[in-house]
Amino acid sequence: MTELIVAVLATAACVYGASSASKLMSSRNYRAFRDGLAQTGLVRAHLLRGAAAVLAAGEATVTALLAAATVLAMAGTPDSVPLAAVALGCGIALTGVLAAGVARVIRSGTRAICVCFGARSGQEISGSHLVRNIALLLLLIAGLIGNEFRHVRPAPTAVIVAFAAGAVIGLLLVRFDDLVELFAPVRESR
Repeated sequence: MTELIVAVLATAACVYGASSASKLMSSRNYRAFRDGLAQTGLVRAHLLRGAAAVLAAGEATVTALLAAATVLAMAGTPDSVPLAAVALGCGIALTGVLAAGVARVIRSGTRAICVCFGARSGQEISGSHLVRNIALLLLLIAGLIGNEFRHVRPAPTAVIVAFAAGAVIGLLLVRFDDLVELFAPVRESR
């Protein structure tokens, strides 16, 4: 069971690490994120600066919690179970908020650009974004449930494989828009 937890923690840490790093690595990227948030219409103009800061800080905090829990879970320390529960719970809360926001944008028909992973990602928010968020949410929930059942110190090789698998899954979720576009039907241009 520890291997599942390590994979889930690594997946979420990669996703939120990439997301927060892309927003916080430059003022240009942060402004693009804030402008993208404004386009959604989810936040009133006078609350936009604060909401953007809270979301970016929340992602960075969740990343740190997930990364710390991953390291402790890989080491098999007893402290890893409660820390993983907190990290996974915070990840579930943040992902739930983001999924609800994406669902609301889609439902309202608002045209907004997703800058989840930096200014270059720039695709319009669509169902694929909701699918990505729900997939991550389900993984986090499975991890939280599984976290309650782990009591055995993990085998080092199994943990390394689980970490690598989690990192690959995280990368696939980060690049999910590109994968959807790759397999989408080709549209004829006139």
